[in-house]
Amino acid sequence: MSASDDASGPTLQAIVRRVEGDEATLTLFNDDVNREELAALQSYFDVQTVSFRRGRTEDGLPRNFLVLHDDEEFRAAASLADVFPAIDPNSSMLAASEPDGIEYPDLLREIDQSVFTDYGRRRMTVASREIEEHAYRHGGRLHAGFQSLSNAKPQERLYRNLAAADDVETHLYGAGDWTPPGDHVLHESDDPEILRSWFVVLDAPDDRDKRALLAEERDDGRFYGFWAYDPDIVAVILDRLTAFPPTAGSGL
Repeated sequence: MSASDDASGPTLQAIVRRVEGDEATLTLFNDDVNREELAALQSYFDVQTVSFRRGRTEDGLPRNFLVLHDDEEFRAAASLADVFPAIDPNSSMLAASEPDGIEYPDLLREIDQSVFTDYGRRRMTVASREIEEHAYRHGGRLHAGFQSLSNAKPQERLYRNLAAADDVETHLYGAGDWTPPGDHVLHESDDPEILRSWFVVLDAPDDRDKRALLAEERDDGRFYGFWAYDPDIVAVILDRLTAFPPTAGSGL
């Protein structure tokens, strides 16, 4: 029996289709950035439910300042220098191996729920870093789906360090074409639902720390999905993941 035949809730792909994005606006004030940086910003938000705009203040200060708002309601602000490392297509976060060295911008955490429509693998990796870093700092069960476990090879050291951290239990999902080193609970599966999904889900002790990134690969290397900080949405995803029980590791 495939996982789609059991009673553990909607499939991962169905969850992606049901979630609606948080409609917010991010305005860059008084910018003097180069074309490449501006293009990276526009590209990052063009495929999200967050609208990106440019604006100016009367005195032209401060320079290169970002404000996140919903209609007229202020939500967060930060300098572009603080946010750009998570937006840069060549972000240093891609090669992160030490969880305590990940610095994810607080402003992006304020986007409660965002749908994205065309993320490549590099952008998916950077987007996952916020949840991985949060797991390291707050503990919990971290569920990560790589489609195939061999896709975790570039992140092997990071996940080995996460598994060794206090109060973190790592659950890795994917086709069993490789055995990741470290104290992980493996959920090996060649079910199409797993092979088409990329996810990082933190089941933290405190509801305020629960979060999830879930995406479906609709075209080769292109992902459609969302991230959310709503514990109810996280619970729906976790319920679905029970359809893929542990096959190896310390969870048996």
